[in-house]
Amino acid sequence: MTPKPRFKSSCFCGSVLLETCGSPIIVVSCHCSDCREAARQIERLPGAPHVLDTSGGTAFLLFRKERMSPAKGVELLRRVKLKPSSATTRYVTSCCNSMMYLGFDDSKHWVSMNRDHFLDDVPAVRMRICTGSMPGETEPTDVPCYRGYPMRFIGRLMLAGLPSLLESNFAQR
Repeated sequence: MTPKPRFKSSCFCGSVLLETCGSPIIVVSCHCSDCREAARQIERLPGAPHVLDTSGGTAFLLFRKERMSPAKGVELLRRVKLKPSSATTRYVTSCCNSMMYLGFDDSKHWVSMNRDHFLDDVPAVRMRICTGSMPGETEPTDVPCYRGYPMRFIGRLMLAGLPSLLESNFAQR
């Protein structure tokens, strides 16, 4: 049984709507150099809303990939890469240049959805990751900050991917 939709995410102008089922895996603010540079590039697009949060990172709700689905305007999503060799692709709307989510090209089992576009009350950021790429900046103290990817973060992703791994193993038999 698939969980009922829990959260809805909309672009700035409302032309694109994404829905999610179930709870997020985790809520983080990513401060890696790729997220920060991609956010700056997207924010320079005409009419684009902010991508970086007040701490200089990008706040994401991470969901299992199959728990996110487009409800409206999927044709308006375009793929944006920081550089051609990037392992990540950001999905930005062509209508208002809203960065909706980030996905991994090697088909990881999760997507990172931009927290700023959710219409509902969403959980607060629980941790800041990759803060080691904040040279010369003072780390915020409101939530735990990690210079890389903490075991707590990796463990939650691994546990969330377990159902997909089990399903694929049973399907091969």
